[in-house]
Amino acid sequence: MVNEIHQVSQLLMYDGPSATELVQKAVENGNDFKITNNGQITTLTINSVIAYNLKVTDVFTYNEEGQLIKQTLVMNGKEQIVFDKYREASNVLMKLSHKSVLVS
Repeated sequence: MVNEIHQVSQLLMYDGPSATELVQKAVENGNDFKITNNGQITTLTINSVIAYNLKVTDVFTYNEEGQLIKQTLVMNGKEQIVFDKYREASNVLMKLSHKSVLVS
């Protein structure tokens, strides 16, 4: 139980790569990027082309503290969630909840 609580706290404190770092890498690699701000949420979208002329879009979502809360990858029209801070924390807590029910 202590391990799960520690895991959740680590997830919630995780900052991830900063938007500044990612923009700098995008510029260095010649990739297009766009930053949008919707109040408390900032979204960084980076478009790149990899092998075989495959277009890839990385979408990084940050909270108002600048912490990465979600990363999504779009390739061939298919979207894949790479990281979702709150979903992962919720999953750990749900597993913990199921364990406590089984123990009772």
